[in-house]
Amino acid sequence: MTLAKSLAAALSWLTLVQATCQVTSTSDSGTTLFKGTVLTSAGALPNARLLVSNGRISYVGRQCGFKADESDATVIECVGSVISPGFINTHEHIEYATVTPLKDIGERADHRHDWRRATAWGELRHLFSGTTSIVGGAMAPGLTRNLDYVAGVGPEIPAPVATWDIFPLNDAAGILRNGDCDYGPNMTTAEKAGKLYRYIAHVGEGVDAEAENEFRCLSSATYDTTPMAGGGGLSTDIIAPNLALIHALGLTKSDFDLVAARQATVVWSPRSNVFLYGKTLDVQYLLDAGITVALGTDWLPSGSATMAREAVCGFAATKACYGHALDAKTLWEMMTINAAKVAGFDRHLGSFEVGKLADVAVFAGAPREDAFAQAVFSSGEDVELVMRGGKVLLAAEKIKRAATGACESVVVGHSNKTLCVEEELGRSYAEFESKLGGVYPALLPGVPSGEPTCEPTR
Repeated sequence: MTLAKSLAAALSWLTLVQATCQVTSTSDSGTTLFKGTVLTSAGALPNARLLVSNGRISYVGRQCGFKADESDATVIECVGSVISPGFINTHEHIEYATVTPLKDIGERADHRHDWRRATAWGELRHLFSGTTSIVGGAMAPGLTRNLDYVAGVGPEIPAPVATWDIFPLNDAAGILRNGDCDYGPNMTTAEKAGKLYRYIAHVGEGVDAEAENEFRCLSSATYDTTPMAGGGGLSTDIIAPNLALIHALGLTKSDFDLVAARQATVVWSPRSNVFLYGKTLDVQYLLDAGITVALGTDWLPSGSATMAREAVCGFAATKACYGHALDAKTLWEMMTINAAKVAGFDRHLGSFEVGKLADVAVFAGAPREDAFAQAVFSSGEDVELVMRGGKVLLAAEKIKRAATGACESVVVGHSNKTLCVEEELGRSYAEFESKLGGVYPALLPGVPSGEPTCEPTR
């Protein structure tokens, strides 16, 4: 190889490993133009344009089709980085987000009533890792969108919202049944569930007969027709397009065939499945059956701290358990448009389409052959920008000029970031963190400390 070719190769390599964005011009107009590789359901679009105006997408597509005047926009040019819709986490118990993950003592449970625990914090952690919407049973106004709260989705999105239910069988007391439906007296019914816009419910979380029994009691009106003396005890059938099953680990393939036939959906949380129960779903079977699957982190004690870490686990566990290598784009769809569909917000979120809200995440890191993998397997250091509704909430050092308002600098691993969340928190991030006093961190540069295992044991 000649010296010239060697230098060219070296320069090419440096360009590849230094994926980054920069602000080439700024404007007070509220319009932002992204230039670079844009991720869409149709594929990754290199050298594309994404225009954000008044908090919404006003153009997405190839450079050749872009006709707008960019002189009145803040322009962010990205080389090697990828521009994605913000991730949507459809399963999080956000009030447990200050706790340290559980220690792995080698024991595996058969059902969720074996291990439940408690405490609170987390939207910031998800926001800083590229997640802009959550279904989590609690909310903090102004940070991520909370798709199960009318007050939490933002003024741009009209009601209704999703309904999130941990115990649809009214079994919070730890009731386990097999062969009948004698759970709590106030379990959900087909009539109640059918009136909900989206019903996202924990069903069949476990690997034993009692976990499977939960699905029996919610998928057949004839399974148990003998009422309990104090009320309840009757099976019902809530399997419908408005239902999303969280976990569903106790379901059989024939159960999933019914889920597919009824156009219900599934929220998949592989790390919690593996850590607590030793295995996870054969998600490829669900996908082949035509079921819309979304990814969710569950909670910090046994799940993933970020959506990217959940994607890493989902890929690894599926390969280990079933020999399937999930496509990165498939995982990305579980984290974006599929999640929006599951929660009922695909008209507003989950993909880059004109008129949708501008919830955007930009990921750097070492460029991969698969642009989708660069997003879904990203670390906290790789997140260059997070935008919700057109407002920049996090920006890397080189593009901090794109951020406005009260902002502050933080260090994530070896990277400097600018955070602009004081308006949402009512105080600076530094002050908020100090008041919490040593809780599990919100800014995570690499593999989170104490991360629960993702190695299947069943």
